Amino acid sequence: MCSSPKSSRAVKKSAINFNDELTQEQRLRFAAKANLAQERRAQREATNKRYEKKHTPVKKPATGLFSWLQQLVS
Repeated sequence: MCSSPKSSRAVKKSAINFNDELTQEQRLRFAAKANLAQERRAQREATNKRYEKKHTPVKKPATGLFSWLQQLVS
């Protein structure tokens, strides 16, 4: 048997060329939204870093026979 039949009606996707298809007003709005999103992302990342610094997990001292022996030797 041959390989499975392929549809001849496949849709070919073309890349959108933003420089040609957008008006000046649309470009400005797109750029403004992109800039706001980038600023929000930077603020969120800075907030997350501050949170991580404040909330680092505190290591509990190890308990058990091996750790007790290590403390005794050192």
